[in-house]
Amino acid sequence: MSQENTNKHKDDPEADTDESSYDQDLVTKSLGKVGKGASILFIGTVLGIFFNFLARIVIARFYTPEDYGLFNLFFTVLSIFLTLSLLGLSNGIQRFIGYYTGSGEKEKIKVVESCGLLIGTISGVCFGILLFFLAPGIASIFSKAPEFIYYLRIAAITLPFYVLLSSLIAIFRGYQRTKEKVLFYDLGRNTLFLVLSFILGILALPFVGIIWSMFVATAIVAISFFIYYLKKQKMLLKRVITFSFDSSVAKTILIFSLPLLFVNVMHRIMGWTDTVMIGYFLFEIDVGFYNVAKPMSSFISTGLTITNFIYAPLVAGLYAQKKFRENDFIFTALTKWICFLTLPLTMIFFFYSDVVISKSFGVEYLPGTIPLKILVVAYFINNFMGPNGSTLIAYGKTKFLMYATFVSATLNITLNVLLIPIYGIVGAAIATGISILSVNIIRVYKLYSISGVHSFKSNIIKPVISTGIIGSIIMIVMMYTKIPGIIQAIVAFGILSALFLLMLFVTRSVSQQDIKLLILVEKKTGINLSLFKRLLKRFV
Repeated sequence: MSQENTNKHKDDPEADTDESSYDQDLVTKSLGKVGKGASILFIGTVLGIFFNFLARIVIARFYTPEDYGLFNLFFTVLSIFLTLSLLGLSNGIQRFIGYYTGSGEKEKIKVVESCGLLIGTISGVCFGILLFFLAPGIASIFSKAPEFIYYLRIAAITLPFYVLLSSLIAIFRGYQRTKEKVLFYDLGRNTLFLVLSFILGILALPFVGIIWSMFVATAIVAISFFIYYLKKQKMLLKRVITFSFDSSVAKTILIFSLPLLFVNVMHRIMGWTDTVMIGYFLFEIDVGFYNVAKPMSSFISTGLTITNFIYAPLVAGLYAQKKFRENDFIFTALTKWICFLTLPLTMIFFFYSDVVISKSFGVEYLPGTIPLKILVVAYFINNFMGPNGSTLIAYGKTKFLMYATFVSATLNITLNVLLIPIYGIVGAAIATGISILSVNIIRVYKLYSISGVHSFKSNIIKPVISTGIIGSIIMIVMMYTKIPGIIQAIVAFGILSALFLLMLFVTRSVSQQDIKLLILVEKKTGINLSLFKRLLKRFV
């Protein structure tokens, strides 16, 4: 699509309702891919989190709190160096594979894979060596325990395998495949680490074995994944052995990816700033209160994160074909259904924050209720804005993302410094919420200016606002009843989910793509949805 056509689409007031001037089958097929991939990824992610949680329980039960703290510090340092080692390539690899798939330049895909793996491996080894020799200095920053130096050196030799694992996930992500991430990372790595940790705990072996278990689990899974990859990519086997390398492609990938490294680092800084600032200005107990609210609220963005895994390479392919119109419909449909899945939970966390926190962590953590209210609203707004960051990456605007994230991170740090001394952990939540809102506003404006894609469509706004208003009234009325809080929250969640679905019908926010996607789901699952389809068709 030409820029002239793109601008025409932006200025067309009927752009939201005219469904005859784009490839409807492509949109439906693309939405089907995202839906199927997101379903698999959701199940895998939940199981992976569960197994990881069990492993941490095993460590906490069989070893001392000091050991458990050292494990968390070990994994934190390993994660920091993983972010640096990847050089932003995890996004760059999947983007170029998706782009060249869409443009039909499939001969370039193999070169992208080779360059990505080679650059990632070299970077992982180099940062691993750096971590190995800097271990004494880094250990002194995080812990006074002398054995922590040894733990960090185990992290150093784990790092190259972790980078290889992440690079392979990025390659399969470029092909819009989720099965491999689920099998090797979510299930394989977490299950193996859980089993090894349990055996070590039962046998009462020294704690250093837990650290070595992380290395063994990561190395075995990474090597197995690489062998699997070679079998799936027989044409690439010869290229890998002969070190096929195109310097121009490598340069292109690096130039594209390095700004994303900065973006990832800034996101991590934003994630740490509020906690660090609370620890500096307030007390350790306040850090505990806040870090009950923050992870719970970030769960609201899980749907968007999972969807982005499939959507990002898909939209890169559409961009290569100049399918801006088609992506607009896909962007809108995904945003609408992400809002549908997360608005009820957002409202439960907002109106029943005290119930959610007290039942999950205990009444002593109730000071985290107001920060939870603020943060869930911020993360829902993040969902409502849609997958704008992934779309801008697909459109090649990585430098812009770098600048936008820098502005947001600077604002976040400034607001934390100003607000925490005055408002405590509530000030930290406000600072985080404003920074999330600011980066989304900047991204949305840029995305709209270059492609006309945005989430401010009537078929998203109307059901969200109507559900928010009517649902809030229902929640307030329910809170004055004598029904126990936890029962209220469960019943309210069902009511809000049904209400949003009803508002989709009443406000006529159902599109042809929703019906076609439902037909696709019916074919894949074998479930008879004819009654639901007839109901949907009446409200299109």
